[in-house]
Amino acid sequence: MFGKNKYRKDLPAIDISKMQVKGMFGRVKTASRSKKEQRKLKNELMKTYPDRYYIDDLGDRNSIAPRDPLSWIDDIEMIDALLN
Repeated sequence: MFGKNKYRKDLPAIDISKMQVKGMFGRVKTASRSKKEQRKLKNELMKTYPDRYYIDDLGDRNSIAPRDPLSWIDDIEMIDALLN
């Protein structure tokens, strides 16, 4: 009744923390969005997808934090532990 989570976990989360921009020589790279851009995009997407989770830096109720930039160190340590 109260405090019930109405967001669906079976659907993939929508990533709004990064955007694709053109780099030099026609390459495509990813860049971070500002919090203002994330809020604007999230409000537009919430009208269409109200029951989804979003990967962003806003910290709202339906937000998931993006992967930590130094998490690759943990991955290497995990692989090293498996091989030893």
